[in-house]
Amino acid sequence: MIRYSPAVIKKKILATAALTLGLLAATAGPAAADPLDDAWQAQRGNALPRTSFYDPPTPLPWAPGGTLIRQQDTTEYALGAATRLLYHSRTSDGRDVAASGVLVVPAGQAPAGGWPVVLYAHGASGIARDCAPSLMRDLYHGDQIQRFVTAGYAVVAPDYAGMGTTGRPELVNKTSEAYDLRYGLRAAYRARSDLARQWTVWAHSQGGGAALGMAEQLVRTPEPGYRGMVVTSPAADLPALFDHVVETPGYGAFGVLLPAGAHNSDPRIRLDRILTTEALNRLATIQDGCLGVASVAYADLTGEALIRPDQDDPRFARYLRVNSTGDRPVAGPILLLQGDADTVTPSALTDGVAASLCATGSDVDYRVYPGLEHDSYPQWGVVGIDDGAATVILTWIGERFADRPTTPTCQGM
Repeated sequence: MIRYSPAVIKKKILATAALTLGLLAATAGPAAADPLDDAWQAQRGNALPRTSFYDPPTPLPWAPGGTLIRQQDTTEYALGAATRLLYHSRTSDGRDVAASGVLVVPAGQAPAGGWPVVLYAHGASGIARDCAPSLMRDLYHGDQIQRFVTAGYAVVAPDYAGMGTTGRPELVNKTSEAYDLRYGLRAAYRARSDLARQWTVWAHSQGGGAALGMAEQLVRTPEPGYRGMVVTSPAADLPALFDHVVETPGYGAFGVLLPAGAHNSDPRIRLDRILTTEALNRLATIQDGCLGVASVAYADLTGEALIRPDQDDPRFARYLRVNSTGDRPVAGPILLLQGDADTVTPSALTDGVAASLCATGSDVDYRVYPGLEHDSYPQWGVVGIDDGAATVILTWIGERFADRPTTPTCQGM
């Protein structure tokens, strides 16, 4: 088991509770009387109204994956103009489902051949409808998206189906999330004619697992124009990751969201066989609350206070195994990045994923960066992998569009 000093544990609990919702008041003034109420206020302050745009036709008439249902230009986001997309995707068992997302394109006229495309697979934000990044003013990580737009790339940022739209989000289900990514890309091409046919992927955390799942699919069913992907701190080895977040103070929300998402994918997975009574009693918070709210609600539950000591749901164990990535060949090249100070996805887990990918013969360039965490928390001087390695990410993506050779590291592993 990975152990941390009391100072690190304290920072982790605070960081998890704040996460991307930015509860900066905790360090700027008197402590809030009700941290959960503070988290709700932060979520609502960042939320955009969920309008009828997100409501698909009922019943949803069948259409090929990537078919646009509708699109909507908007200037509601902090980064400026964008286009919302509603499109046909697929569930893990192949059913037609509506999914939403956002397309952000640089201002001005596209270069000859169109804007090169970066497909963004976002990290965990929750499993409620309002947890879709396209329903957040900051697009969840809009400052990072802006870097790509400023560099001259169009960014396609799908929500996972059931977030924003109706449905049941299949958290970390690599099949359904890979469909959402693939078909979100196709929908973007249908929405605008000035996008280049060459595209790359940038994926973080939950999105890293989704992107690697997509890369597994691309081996069997290629998508034209694919040039490679950057994957940072992926949720790939799911059994080990689940054990880690359950035993790590402050990360109880992840220990609840993983089985809840699995239950959405397979209702035969029983939460009452996995979660303690106390954890079950707080489930209402994740029905509408996003990760910041859930993090505060479950911050004090760890280990046997969170997960039943006799939890034995074999379907959940199988769900985690089946949806792990790293043990099958993937379409590359892959730039896999990890911070050695990551307390959500420890570097030891990603070390194993990198070694497994290399063993499959995949084209992997694995790099570990000292001092970088999972996400950034400027109020505590913490820098995450996507910010700390931003220049590396942009350079590598530029090299893929420029047809430059890759530098795989597998021979040294």
